[in-house]
Amino acid sequence: MYQVKGCGYHIAMAWLTVFGIPAMAYVMGVTALLFRMNDRPQNPVLLVGAGLLTAGIYIFHRTSITYVEPMQERHRIALKHRMILRVLAFLLGVLATAIFALHHPMATLLVFGALAGVIAYGRKTITRPLRTVLYLKPIAVGTAITCFAWTLNDFENGIMSVIAFVLFCTADALCCDLEDCTFDSATGCTTMATRLGVHRTWIVAGLLYICAAFLLQATVGWLFLVSFALPIALRSNKREVIDLRPVLVLLLLWVL
Repeated sequence: MYQVKGCGYHIAMAWLTVFGIPAMAYVMGVTALLFRMNDRPQNPVLLVGAGLLTAGIYIFHRTSITYVEPMQERHRIALKHRMILRVLAFLLGVLATAIFALHHPMATLLVFGALAGVIAYGRKTITRPLRTVLYLKPIAVGTAITCFAWTLNDFENGIMSVIAFVLFCTADALCCDLEDCTFDSATGCTTMATRLGVHRTWIVAGLLYICAAFLLQATVGWLFLVSFALPIALRSNKREVIDLRPVLVLLLLWVL
């Protein structure tokens, strides 16, 4: 039932996705950029903790789905290896907790907050899963990622910078939903990407990028805006480019 299909490259990318590697790179990139925006030295320990927690939370979320067709390779892998992946997610969460505790005991609350958030996002609790609320899904993802990074930066970034990154991350989450439209619809989740369609989704995301860049009025914002067209120019691997964009922007800032 959970047979993995596809060519070698796509299966390899599916495994990387299941392990939360692209999500880890994205969150670590956003966190590092907020440090850079505030002229603070990078904190490698905190970045590692952020990456481990992101991977653990992503694995937990990915293994919480129910079987429904059509499924992508990452869904099949997650379901086929659910138990061992759940153990891995727990271990990553423990490591992240230990790292945050060394930084500041209160930072460990981020782990429990992230766990509560992903449960509310993907499962029915006192209300329906947040991911099934039409306009809330990309905003929830963008806000959660930015606020997580902002917290690790001790809330030292200005509010305009935070709003700008919420817009960047929301736009990226919206574009990433395009790949999942068929699966989301099969699970009863009608996303903005499904409702808007491909072209209008990219237009809305582009407008969010423009607004964010003008809010920032900084090099990092213009680099994000210039890089917006990168995934559009590619016929495939759009999601991978989106996930790696914050890291690319960070590298360009260092070069410049």
